[in-house]
Amino acid sequence: MSKKKKIFLSSLIVLIVFVTSWVFPNEVYSSFENKAVEDIFIDEFQNPLFWSLYFIGNFYYGKDNIDYDKILESTIEGMVSGLDDPFAWYLDASEVEESKIETEAKYGGLGLTIRYDSEKKVVVVVSPMNGTPAHRAGFMPNDYILSINGVSTSELGLQKSASLMRGEPGTEVTLEIYREGWIDSKTVTLVREIIETKTVKYDVVEYQDRMIGYILLTNFAETSAQEMKEALEKLSKQTIEGVILDVRNNPGGLLNTAIDISSMFLKTGKIVSLRYYDGTEEIIPSKPGYYNNFLENIPLVLLVNTASASASEILAGALKDNEAATLIGETTYGKAAVQRPFQLSTGGEIWLPIARYFTPNGTDINLKGITPHIEVKNPPREVISLTSISEEEAQQALYTTTDKPILHIKDDIQLKTALDFIVSGGK
Repeated sequence: MSKKKKIFLSSLIVLIVFVTSWVFPNEVYSSFENKAVEDIFIDEFQNPLFWSLYFIGNFYYGKDNIDYDKILESTIEGMVSGLDDPFAWYLDASEVEESKIETEAKYGGLGLTIRYDSEKKVVVVVSPMNGTPAHRAGFMPNDYILSINGVSTSELGLQKSASLMRGEPGTEVTLEIYREGWIDSKTVTLVREIIETKTVKYDVVEYQDRMIGYILLTNFAETSAQEMKEALEKLSKQTIEGVILDVRNNPGGLLNTAIDISSMFLKTGKIVSLRYYDGTEEIIPSKPGYYNNFLENIPLVLLVNTASASASEILAGALKDNEAATLIGETTYGKAAVQRPFQLSTGGEIWLPIARYFTPNGTDINLKGITPHIEVKNPPREVISLTSISEEEAQQALYTTTDKPILHIKDDIQLKTALDFIVSGGK
């Protein structure tokens, strides 16, 4: 993009965001019929934006090195932050790609979980994911990735390194790696494949001579409902005396997925009501045919904590208000905003709350959260320096592409409380 074009785009960013056809869907145009937003732009935004950019481009000492792309990104980000809404934000192009991976639960890549060692200024392997190209190639926890396609990872940093390893399945990527004990580094070339992460992990836990089903739901992605259906089908074929559904540290995800999964645990009743920006209201009931009948005569526990948010709270509210499950843990996060992304020509997206949701009983949990039936906290974890990858961390990364959960009942008071609750007959 030429500098002249960048200056023009930057000075007109507010007009671009609010008016052009590639930002808002057609149904939103009706709100602009009275020209209110255009008037606001002309009266309040146009002059100070243009002159701010004019002064920077003409009088700033470092004007020859101005990054107009960065100014454009900062302008959009600043405008959204001016809403003073914790659930309205701007994602740049690279953050949009990360968001897509979360919701789609798959991407083209090598299957490596990585982190950045700020002291050594190098990317470090946490663990290869099971069955992926990196796993088959022999990568191990604590391997150093020195360069990717000839570019030093100290120069790239964590996010750009991750982006460079991702790409079209079937294409090659070359890594230079070093492992403690090696004399020299090695250069290896891998072919990218589709990496599918599992958002539902499940197992049958033997506890005090009882068999109890455990399901961990990490987020509400496009694949999560099908994964949950398969998990419940397999659990239904075993003799179990209760089910624990764990949405601790689950930040949420897709609304439709939350409705589908809630319907699997709720035979009848209202799941959630939505009140939109235009004053309309939508009441969403449990979907018929989704419920798993084997759940009807066994206790169901939902584990929640302060990091259970958004779609997790839709599920929690539906199960609590309909008396379909016992909630154990801590008060949830309190995010009742239904967000929608609006795409920009920069490759970025503005995420805006377009509705507020309420639990079946009409409770507004925004910034308040949902209180569990049985409140219990896990002890706070000590913050420590990590100079190497822990065995637990490596294991969790290894199982990212599998449906195997990693449980530590002895150290997990909330999980142990849930198991004791079921063993005692749900009392």
